[in-house]
Amino acid sequence: MIKFWLGTYTSNPEQGIHLIGYHPDTDKFDSLLLFGGVKNPSFVVSNKKGDLLFSVQEIGGEEGGSVCSYRYDENNNILTKINSSSTLGSGPCYITLDPSEKYILAGNYGSGDLAVIPINEDGSLAEAVQEINHSGKGINPSRQEGPHVHSLVFHPNGKQVFVGDLGTDKVNIYDFDPSNEKPLSPSSPSFFEVKPGSGPRHLVFNKTGDKIYLIHEMTSEVGLYDYNLEDNKIIHLDTYPLVPKDFDGALGAAEIRISQDGQYLYASNRGDANEITVFKVDENTGVLDKIQTVSSGGNNPRNFGISPDGEYLFSGNQDSNDIYAFKRNPNTGIIKQLDGKITIHKPVYFFMMK
Repeated sequence: MIKFWLGTYTSNPEQGIHLIGYHPDTDKFDSLLLFGGVKNPSFVVSNKKGDLLFSVQEIGGEEGGSVCSYRYDENNNILTKINSSSTLGSGPCYITLDPSEKYILAGNYGSGDLAVIPINEDGSLAEAVQEINHSGKGINPSRQEGPHVHSLVFHPNGKQVFVGDLGTDKVNIYDFDPSNEKPLSPSSPSFFEVKPGSGPRHLVFNKTGDKIYLIHEMTSEVGLYDYNLEDNKIIHLDTYPLVPKDFDGALGAAEIRISQDGQYLYASNRGDANEITVFKVDENTGVLDKIQTVSSGGNNPRNFGISPDGEYLFSGNQDSNDIYAFKRNPNTGIIKQLDGKITIHKPVYFFMMK
């Protein structure tokens, strides 16, 4: 059985974090666990050992958001909340663990800032030790009136964090040193810019860390950037549209993931497209070749996950409240929708269990 944690948006206390199981032999989903009473746990991550789970509470306004810590007892399939800690901002939508798993880094979409929160030895969260505020705006007054932090991704070297900011059309770069009281400091360069109005969202690296693949949410594109590690230069190489030139509809690219072998890249597109696009990655140049575009099975494919064995892809559609299973060919990268489906209220983020 393949298992994954699922973050959601909630409308009542009976909704929350799910542990979902998928049975490849029967093409069936099971809801293995539901932890309620948490508000909008839209983004979830687990530690390597699998006994700790962390989620955001994506809350805006004066109350602001937080990160919650949970203990997971796999033998008894019980999730217990430990505590929570403020993200010092509103609308946290992304969290990541540093490689040593001593800190949670949280990005606040609403207030356009990020916080560094220590993890105590017992799994509880301390108060944030650092807050970084972004500034600026983009050319789209309705979406880019100010900064909107949308992702925080560690470079494969573990020493840098790349922060996608949809509101400023920048990816900010920070050096990370866990031995410092405030672990983050501006890197050199401290950011790179994307085409105005693109709206950088999520990003992934290739294995060597010299290529960056970035979702441009507002223009529904994948941007390819070269990162020269010797002279610290970042250059835009190419942009790959997720829709045809004559596409007439709303745009909204969302998630981007790369297969474990690094040979294939997947991107979801919301708006009026509701598709998942597959690219072949050239192992020498990093250049992408679009090989497939398929329906996500529902409306608003906010996120998707690839099983650890690379055999399946699971697509979560936020607006149609469903998750579909796709069979994936690890040799060709091609995916094919199966009959497997489960209804879940507003699925938002997948974290696959090893």
